[in-house]
Amino acid sequence: MSRTKEFDEAEVLDQALELFRERGFKRTSFADLTSELGISRQSLYDTYGDKQTLYQTALRRYLTRSIDALRRKLEDPAPIRQVLTELFDRMIAGNCEGKTPGCFMVNSMVELSPHDADTRALATTHAREVEALFASRLSAAQRKGEISPAKDPVALARFLYQTMLGTAVAIRAFGNHEILRQNSRLALQLLD
Repeated sequence: MSRTKEFDEAEVLDQALELFRERGFKRTSFADLTSELGISRQSLYDTYGDKQTLYQTALRRYLTRSIDALRRKLEDPAPIRQVLTELFDRMIAGNCEGKTPGCFMVNSMVELSPHDADTRALATTHAREVEALFASRLSAAQRKGEISPAKDPVALARFLYQTMLGTAVAIRAFGNHEILRQNSRLALQLLD
């Protein structure tokens, strides 16, 4: 007869996500996970297998949430420049104010993507999804006359995604709210 879980899997996964986001994969030991999540080593192994699987599961959960939030923001019917300005401002404000660990995806890309195929695959999938969302919204804005027909929505989408990545790294490295806002405004001039 199987035993009932003594913990809420979703809650534990969210807690693990925050530990990994704050410390990274390498600096979070299995002992850290069991002590800070308050569950036994065996329960973690039984549920997730190993630390790598738990990490990848937490990262997938984070990505699902971030893609959903981006999709909702890009569905805003306001003019594209306003939507993107608000998107960058919210990203900068949310990560520059207080002591936040930054974007879990960007942290993972920097720490693991160069030598971990699973993380690199998730990063590639994430990039394609974000770029597709941007390209779709930019194409719609182009049809409404908000962007010149000479602009390539796919190239702009890639540029915006790369700008978001660079901004996320700069937030962690420098955290200068005003300079990051200026940079995002400069990047959005490409929409003209």
